[in-house]
Amino acid sequence: MNAKKHLSWSRILQFAPVILLIVLLCVFAFVDDRIITGPNLLQILVQAAPIAILALGAMIVLISGGIDLSAGYGVGLCAVVVGLVLTNGGSLFSAIIITLMVGVVIGLFNGFFVGMLKIQAFIVTLGSMTLVQGATLLLATGGVLIVTDPVLKKIGVGATAGLPNIAIVTAVLIVAAALLIKQTSFGLRTYGIGSSLESSRSSGVPIVRQQLFVYIFSGVCTAITAILLVSRASIVSPNIGGVNLMLDAITATVIGGTSIFGGRGSIASTLVGAIIISLITHAMSVFGIGASSLDFFKGMIIVIALAMDSLLRAAQHKLGARQA
Repeated sequence: MNAKKHLSWSRILQFAPVILLIVLLCVFAFVDDRIITGPNLLQILVQAAPIAILALGAMIVLISGGIDLSAGYGVGLCAVVVGLVLTNGGSLFSAIIITLMVGVVIGLFNGFFVGMLKIQAFIVTLGSMTLVQGATLLLATGGVLIVTDPVLKKIGVGATAGLPNIAIVTAVLIVAAALLIKQTSFGLRTYGIGSSLESSRSSGVPIVRQQLFVYIFSGVCTAITAILLVSRASIVSPNIGGVNLMLDAITATVIGGTSIFGGRGSIASTLVGAIIISLITHAMSVFGIGASSLDFFKGMIIVIALAMDSLLRAAQHKLGARQA
């Protein structure tokens, strides 16, 4: 009976992100029904798009047992690269390719020190965060950049069949990522090294190579996030991204049930987490609540999500012990 009880609680906690989203929608609708109008809901999806992509990278790193603190400032560097290429006569295709290469380099840097040199991910990515921030400031010596590429702008502010193009592009990218994680060894090995590094090593998993791939994946997500943000803004500055965006992405993953201890997380729940962050940000803006209060609410959500993570781990541990 106790085993069934623990299993029930475990399943309830797994659906917590969806339950939280429904509760928030109901509460905000009761307080101010403007938040759940069609245009506002579409705006929430638009704002959630870059958060979702960056959170996808953060999720993979957390599942592997690591963390990437450099992603927020990496977005700023990649955004400046997009702006520099386009404002200096480069094509959109070349801007995308070069930006993706920058993201890969950031991922390789982090993965090398974490995988090859066995340095703690927190220390490595904290250092690379500072390096990336410095590189961004060096590249952006000319100040803000004005980006007017029509195709890029159509992605950012255009719509198809009533749906924002940026949301459609994000959905396609998420489906592609889901196929990569669910249908290839990349996902299986990532979950494996996050659950038990030693077991994965004894099973013949190339740990160093897998950690490199994990951080490269995060770097690519960082670059794509930057491209999406630039598509929404005509002005590119080094202030794009940063700590706030990184915290939004990590918060979305934690709300979505990704374990900070590694080995657990899902794309669908992370997407729900990104929508929750966007919903809260939009609602607070409608209510006229300042940025400091918004950070307070986000902090509370992180603490609650971490507590739920601990409860879920405890329930699974007790269930496993009783079944043994």
